[in-house]
Amino acid sequence: MIGPDFTGTLTNLSNDDYHADDHFLSSSRLKTHLPELYKAGGSQDALDFGSLFHTVVLEPNLVDTECVALDADKIGVKADGTVAQNPTMTAAWKRAVAEAQEDGKKVIAQQDLNRAMWMRDAVLAHPAAAELLFSDDGQSEVSAFATDENGLRHKARFDRHIPGTIVDLKSTAAKPGLRSLTNTVIDYGYDLSAAHYMTVAELLGLDVTTFTLVFVGKEAPYRVTVADLDDTFIDRGRALRTQALERRLSNADPYEGATGRLTLLCPEWALPYEEMVI
Repeated sequence: MIGPDFTGTLTNLSNDDYHADDHFLSSSRLKTHLPELYKAGGSQDALDFGSLFHTVVLEPNLVDTECVALDADKIGVKADGTVAQNPTMTAAWKRAVAEAQEDGKKVIAQQDLNRAMWMRDAVLAHPAAAELLFSDDGQSEVSAFATDENGLRHKARFDRHIPGTIVDLKSTAAKPGLRSLTNTVIDYGYDLSAAHYMTVAELLGLDVTTFTLVFVGKEAPYRVTVADLDDTFIDRGRALRTQALERRLSNADPYEGATGRLTLLCPEWALPYEEMVI
């Protein structure tokens, strides 16, 4: 585990140990201070699959050493040869899970592993994405810890750090294209995350001037898009990060409307048709 006084980067820290640390502020924790903009968390299934996809792409050796893939449709077959309505509730499935856990393995669904591997193949087939994620001049899953001039502790986990750039890998259900992915960045606060990662890198004196996202669709044909955030997006992220920090450190209202009353103004686009200004 990481102590509160640690400063620097680690490449051998597990994802679980990184997230278990509560001494340092992460971008995810900062987003909880802006509930008007970001929903808390996400479905556990989506989070688990995202973690698996990252492992398959960035730490493939861990798939064999730390995971066991189980196929519910095969394990959950009944004596008459049919698949149980809920295969994961069968005695055979529970026995297979128990055996894996006794060996210290993490159980993953074979179907999820297959999909993650197909997505990885799509990344490999995309020249720009493959160059970023599989080059010889970078490091994957870099855990970074830094303390600022005010004594606040910050952390970030770079999916990939190559000279001059932090690369963030995203499995996504979003449509491809400028409009859709721009909205995705705003909706999920990837600009705030970018600003936070770059701030941690700056505090540690790392060589980082750009932030790049690699989006990979979760459904066939697993479309891959490499997207850089421009300076305006990074500035927006820094402003949002500052707002989140101020809320955390002060007695300010935790969200708009926490005290008093709000007056909601109907936007022009929502007016009845006959009242719209043409």
